[in-house]
Amino acid sequence: MNPDVLIIGGGSAGVAAAITAARQGADTLLVERNGFFGGTGTASLVHSFCGLYVMPPTPDAAAKIANPGLPVELEHELLAQGIAHGPLRMGKVDVLMHQPARLALFYDQWCSRQPNLKVLLHTKVIDAAVAGNRISEVTLHCRGTTWKLRPRTVVDASGDAMLAAVVNHPWAQTPAQELQRPAYIVGLGGVDPGAFTGDGPLKISGCLARAIKDQQLPAAAAGAHFRAGTTKHEAFLTLDLAGDSPECPFDATDARSLTWVEMQGREVTFAIVDHLRASFEGFAHASVTTLPVCAGIRESRSWIGEAVLTEEDILESRSGDQAIANATWPIELRETARGARLLYPREPKACGIPLGCLRARDLQNVFIAGRCISATHRAQASIRVMGTALATGQAAGMAAALTVGDTPTIAQHVRHVLSQKAG
Repeated sequence: MNPDVLIIGGGSAGVAAAITAARQGADTLLVERNGFFGGTGTASLVHSFCGLYVMPPTPDAAAKIANPGLPVELEHELLAQGIAHGPLRMGKVDVLMHQPARLALFYDQWCSRQPNLKVLLHTKVIDAAVAGNRISEVTLHCRGTTWKLRPRTVVDASGDAMLAAVVNHPWAQTPAQELQRPAYIVGLGGVDPGAFTGDGPLKISGCLARAIKDQQLPAAAAGAHFRAGTTKHEAFLTLDLAGDSPECPFDATDARSLTWVEMQGREVTFAIVDHLRASFEGFAHASVTTLPVCAGIRESRSWIGEAVLTEEDILESRSGDQAIANATWPIELRETARGARLLYPREPKACGIPLGCLRARDLQNVFIAGRCISATHRAQASIRVMGTALATGQAAGMAAALTVGDTPTIAQHVRHVLSQKAG
């Protein structure tokens, strides 16, 4: 198993990279540490594709897909199969709501249809070797068994810049006090749909606030908010957590911190549901039906690439001749557990992400996709969402499938292929 292209991580970015590389004719291997694909969209129960659409230029403008190719294909298939519904206008942006469990099956089937693509679940990268300025060997691990392979090109779509950490390539990590806070999402059943109509959400918030004041619920319950699901009596509870544990400040790469987040998430969400079931009419028959495989991590490490996307790039909607994906989500800051703070571009236009942000600075055969691309803390708060991850994954997979080329040449090729898909 010495593939042309090795993709690390099977979230939306990794799946897009793998499918694209395979369709370009490259012998491709996609490895994922969980037992299914989808990343935060499945394992963490994030149930909406953000960044999939352009920012509406006017309030009554129809939703429009921001990037050609796989994002268009995904939206069409999810809607046609009843896995998603929408798009749903939420303030100044559009999102596509989906069912996480069915998204996992869709990704299985999407990958299985690609003849040049092999997949391995329950598999993670534990080591790699560098020769010159290239990754020469990668060590994979599955439940006590390890083996080595020699890919021609690697795409890190792990979300945590795993490969950069393993080979000690330069990477960045935001200080703990500024890191985007994690989210713990659970699926609920037996919820009266009327609980979310009219002033229902305000009444739920008031009920929780009183319980916190009376010390019937922990203070962490203040980070809770609810959203109706895609089927009757289904709902999702999202709990934004501070993440700081008694042992250490929040760090999404520290086992102590992650353990605290997971255990606190379960404790607080069950306490919330139990309280609402006893005190709020619409939740009288509510129960937790689905726990996440893991909490939703919004930010950890990011690669240092040939270029670095910045906050001003997003706010000024900058683009250039090496732009290979459009970022259309606002800068969504969640540096506390008290909800989002949104910074919108000065005009409702896309920011072009240059290929240099998807290419490791010091390793010629490494590309990057998803939330760990080369970006500053605030720019990452825009590009981390799943819709944009699909687009960067598509571009990284297309670039990785090429055998030679400097960054400007590869960017020109990717732009040419995507322009044909847009047409």
